[in-house]
Amino acid sequence: MQELKMRVIFKQVSRFYIFLLLLILGSCTHPKTNSVEIKIDQSSNLLATMTATNMLGFKWMNIPDNYEFTGNSLKITAGENTDYFNDPVGCSMNTNAPLLYKEVEGDFVAKALVKPKFNSVWNGAALMIFMEDKYWAKFCFENSDATGPSPVSVVTREVSDDANGVILNGEKLLWLKLIRKGDLYAMHWSKDGENYKMARLFKMPHHKSVKVGIEAQCPVGKSAIHEFLYFSLEQKTVNDLRRGQ
Repeated sequence: MQELKMRVIFKQVSRFYIFLLLLILGSCTHPKTNSVEIKIDQSSNLLATMTATNMLGFKWMNIPDNYEFTGNSLKITAGENTDYFNDPVGCSMNTNAPLLYKEVEGDFVAKALVKPKFNSVWNGAALMIFMEDKYWAKFCFENSDATGPSPVSVVTREVSDDANGVILNGEKLLWLKLIRKGDLYAMHWSKDGENYKMARLFKMPHHKSVKVGIEAQCPVGKSAIHEFLYFSLEQKTVNDLRRGQ
């Protein structure tokens, strides 16, 4: 009888530790945003092999106050009053935020999983294309003054516009996708990295090559540390810009 009780207790303890181990392993490999499980393909994640001494051909425009490659991610400290925005109202022009970029010719698809620090208004992390000071565009997960955390797009043709997207209160992570097809560009966002929604479709003046990469900004506040958990850049042509495929 005593031996039977010991067997029952042993099975219960074993099941508990197996469950605990599976729970730990699951949390390590798949970060979550709210109840959505995030799956990351590290084989295509440029940040998984990028280091401060080998940035795989990428360069800094406006070197940040600090940056750190940690495992498979990149943390960028955006300093005070850093932004890209050619204000259509005040006529000021800001192009001083850190941008890690690569010069690319032809069509491409860039994707990033961003985790901004929303400690002040307009702080955010973005995918960006840059041609010159008066021609560029960014797609940002930003703490907007109009909507709070949301995907915000800015297209600049001499002056910037400012388009606020869906309200995403409570979300900490967001997938961003930026596509080029000729002189057309599309911006898409997703909570899980699989089901994307189009935020914007637009055209820019022809440039044979553009700078494309990840941007971190802090227009208000002393500084903000933004984290990029994934970044990929694939040179390919999509069939349908609206669907992003």
